[in-house]
Amino acid sequence: MKISNKTLDILKNFSEINQSVLIKKGKVIKTVSTLKNILAHAEVEEDFPQDFAIYQLNEFIGVLSTMSNPELSFNDKYVLLKQDNGASTKYFFADPSVVVAPEKDVNMPTEDIKFSLSEKQYNDLMKMSSILQLNDVMIKGCSKSNKMFLAVTNKKNDTSNDYSVQVGDGITESFKMYFKTENLKMVAGDYNVFISSQGISHFKNDKENLEYWIALEPDSTYGG
Repeated sequence: MKISNKTLDILKNFSEINQSVLIKKGKVIKTVSTLKNILAHAEVEEDFPQDFAIYQLNEFIGVLSTMSNPELSFNDKYVLLKQDNGASTKYFFADPSVVVAPEKDVNMPTEDIKFSLSEKQYNDLMKMSSILQLNDVMIKGCSKSNKMFLAVTNKKNDTSNDYSVQVGDGITESFKMYFKTENLKMVAGDYNVFISSQGISHFKNDKENLEYWIALEPDSTYGG
């Protein structure tokens, strides 16, 4: 089998969430952060023939990236990556017990907040958070203005620079829901976003079978 560029991009993204991965037999790749506050799920075009664990995912991606369209042949203990010119790399699997892997899927308890996040909005948000050195992302809803905003800010500093964009209206509850900027590690794209007042969010890619569940910060507030 061969690994497509699209799947390679997903693996690169997942390596930012967890340096290791346990890939199960089939077409689904999942990963979870070591703190268990980010879960990612992707359905890919490849059909993996067996379960296998990679401890240094960046290293494995580096091997794949430097080889010219390699063919992957799986064995019990390793995968053989072979190029058309005969060059090959034998890459050994890790013991699954040393990999932090998802134990179960997330069932959203409620979907109290919903909005669409475009690729441009996401890219602009991440760019401004880097320029302004802001570590907090806030979803703010105001029942008085009936509007909802997505912003990067420093929630510990009332005079902090910030950047915001309107992402909704018709708001009937006031809320301030927080993420750490570093936790929004997604493949760039358009997303449908669902947030529960009970502290969990769901980002669903609009075009790909790609989803993320990200925990909110404990000081998030909804209603009241």
